[in-house]
Amino acid sequence: MRPFFPRGQLNFEYLALAGILLAILIPIIYTSLSTVYDHHKISRVDDIVSQLVFKADDVYKLGPGNKDTLQIVIPAGITGATVAGNEISLQTTLRNQNATVRKFTESNVIGSFDIMQGEYHIPIKALNHSLVRIGSGPFLLYLNPSCIGAPSFATPQTITIYGDDFSSTSVLLKNDVPFTPTLYQIVDAGTLTFTANPTEFPVQPPPSGVPFNFTVTDKGKTSNLLIFLVFPSSQMCP
Repeated sequence: MRPFFPRGQLNFEYLALAGILLAILIPIIYTSLSTVYDHHKISRVDDIVSQLVFKADDVYKLGPGNKDTLQIVIPAGITGATVAGNEISLQTTLRNQNATVRKFTESNVIGSFDIMQGEYHIPIKALNHSLVRIGSGPFLLYLNPSCIGAPSFATPQTITIYGDDFSSTSVLLKNDVPFTPTLYQIVDAGTLTFTANPTEFPVQPPPSGVPFNFTVTDKGKTSNLLIFLVFPSSQMCP
């Protein structure tokens, strides 16, 4: 004699079985999809870093003054970038952990670039025989001289700032305040000069010296910072 199961009971059992199967399968599917997504993301990040390294090495081999532009697409979730020494790296998040893709260049590299999600055209330029700059906007390399003694004010001295991407719209800042426009000039894209006089550089009594922070801003971008030192005597300069 065939057992009799009410239709409602069968439907309930099917639903219960389906629920158990879903409870087992959903975590497996989620983990699998997450693994695939992480692998795809790290591959994209690796490709970006590889492109930057290749282009930096390429312009370095061509020699000083050579430059090119690299088009890249930054994915979501990039948390940091390093362009220093002979290293280019990107930091990102993979689910609940951080990951870094790091590669090395033949030359020394400096600079920075945007890491927010989007498409960018990044200029890459060989500044000299050993240094490649990545990114755009004003960038400061060094001051010459970087330190003077107060007696130099008797004959105001011209200080040269060497860098990159200066233009006619660049503004020199001293301690975050625009420097007197008549006391500096943009010579070319890599050179800026200013006059050091006592009205702009007050000197403390010996043995103290005074550090002055210099940056350059242009079209919403601000350069890195260089320090100019003024001492009572040039013999005190480091």
